[in-house]
Amino acid sequence: MPITATITKDQRDGIYELVRNHLYSIDDLWTAFGRSRDYATAERLGIEFGEDFRLLADIGWRPDEEREAFELTIPPHDLAETLKRLFDEAEKLLTESPHERREREDDEQTNRRFQSGLDACEAVLIELDERGGDRA
Repeated sequence: MPITATITKDQRDGIYELVRNHLYSIDDLWTAFGRSRDYATAERLGIEFGEDFRLLADIGWRPDEEREAFELTIPPHDLAETLKRLFDEAEKLLTESPHERREREDDEQTNRRFQSGLDACEAVLIELDERGGDRA
């Protein structure tokens, strides 16, 4: 496939985060298609998620990719539409209301607490494993 554009690792990481954020709403497709039978919305979402998957094929599915440059092979018009959509979504996310900002900050605090709990569990499990499962 011909190369449409090449992006840096930093650019890729930002785009990856936007794609990932959009994919978190994939349940909306099933709701529109199955429950509400809103086929126009289901079709739009199906196209958008397809674009996301196509972009992931170029930039990688893993959060951390080793490459320093990423070649995008999506046709120029399609790539422009996809990036415009992601750009618009990012603008909405970054221009949040004070209430939305508080909710996001609460989520970040919750995630830090979850991570702390996960780390603690892991440390204890490693210690137990090193002791051969003996009880203290």
